[in-house]
This record gives sequence, structure tokens and C-alpha cells, in this order.
Amino acid sequence: MKNKCFTRFAAAQEGMALVEFALSSVLLLTLFMGSVEFSRAFLVTQKLEKTASTLADVVAQTDPNSTPLTTSQLSQLMSAVTDMMSPYSQGATDPNIGTVITSVTKTGTANPVINWQYCGGGGLSVTSKLGKTINSTATLPAGFTMNAGEEIIVGEVFYNFIPLMARNGLLGSFQMYKYTIYVPRLGAITAFSSSCP
Repeated sequence: MKNKCFTRFAAAQEGMALVEFALSSVLLLTLFMGSVEFSRAFLVTQKLEKTASTLADVVAQTDPNSTPLTTSQLSQLMSAVTDMMSPYSQGATDPNIGTVITSVTKTGTANPVINWQYCGGGGLSVTSKLGKTINSTATLPAGFTMNAGEEIIVGEVFYNFIPLMARNGLLGSFQMYKYTIYVPRLGAITAFSSSCP
């Protein structure tokens, strides 16, 4: 009798689909959430690249001869950063966004030095990856070289990416970083004197 019950139970197929769905739903849900997070991270990366490019490009277009760069202009530019990062920003003082604009020059055979920096564009406190101290040697990206007498404007954007699954404690947040380098078009912009705190 026990043998017949066990044989019938082993041959039963009624609950197989439910068991298979339960086992595969975890994998499907993980793949779905992973693709959502990957897509969000990719879109944020594009926004960071465009924002860094816009910051450096606008500053590089300044004409130091007719309209020298002012703190007011840089402040206005930085206040537009969270708009440029929309819809991935939370307002003017977004604690997940931080930006730095840096002027670097190279004189003769000396190492490139930081002329000035301006920080802002969100509420995230950041330090430039080029260095922080004015008139100190700049740490340029690997493989990037400057010629004697050249100036560059570097726009850097930092963003704390918080995955949707981080809100449930499954993943942690991480910082994303993008930079862009431009050469001033209309003359040296070395006269600006403000720096990051």
C-alpha cells in the first residue's frame, strides 16, 4: 500500500508548473532588475559626460580680452548643473551631484600647474582628481600631455548613483565620475582668482 501511494505521488504532474515558475521567477526578476539598473547607470553616464562637456566648453568660450570670467558667471553656470542632470537630480542643492571646473597651464618644461578652480553645481562636496592646491602640480589623466604654453579647462562631474535595489538594502550606492578637457578659444583664462573651499 505504501509503495502504491509513493508511486502515485512521484508520478503526479499537477503542481510542476507552479514549482518551475517559483524556481525561475527569482532568476527572471534578477535579470529584469539588473537590466533596469544597467540602463539607468548608462543614461546617467551619458548625462555626466554631457554636463562635464558643457561646463568646460562654456568656460573655454570666454573672451578674457573683452569680458573676463567672473565669479557671478561661474555661479550661474554651476546653478544650471542640476538642470543639465535632470531627471537624475533632486534640485539646486542635490546631495548626489558635485562639480569642479579647473584651469591648468604648462610653462616651458615645468609640470602643468593648477591656476584656479571653482566648485559647485549641487550639494555634494568633492575634490578635483587633478589636485586641489592652487599653483601646485596638476595630476593629469593617464596618457594626457600638455605642450609648453598651453592652457586647458577641465570640467569634472561627480554623481552618487543609488540603484533602485539599494533602497531595499540589496545593493550599495557608488560614485560615478566623468571629466572633459577643452582648450580656451579666445585667449588665456588664467586671471580668474577664485578657488574651491
